Amino acid sequence: MSESKFITWLESELKIKEEEDMAKKKKLEVPIITDTQLKLVNQVKTLISDIQDSGVDHITYADISKLDDTYDAVVEESNLMHQGMTVEYGENKGDIIRAYYKDLVRADDADAWEGNADD
Repeated sequence: MSESKFITWLESELKIKEEEDMAKKKKLEVPIITDTQLKLVNQVKTLISDIQDSGVDHITYADISKLDDTYDAVVEESNLMHQGMTVEYGENKGDIIRAYYKDLVRADDADAWEGNADD
């Protein structure tokens, strides 16, 4: 292999490696969410839950559905997670389950639930 062909090959390999590294870096980046945004998401979550439980005459189901869809989008976009909760009674005592009724946390939080999406 001549020197110029080797250099061309090496440059193309370096370019491929750089693109792969950038793709990995992009996958690992966690969107930054401020404490205020986190508080908003959790307040919307609580509002939706309260309205669904008590019922309000002047808010339509379509309104709640739109708000709920927006909530889901913000949670997904911001990579927020449910907290984990230890079962304190019954046959599953000691198991860690997803705590649906606790506030959401950032994915890197120590209390973030680490389980399957199906659990």
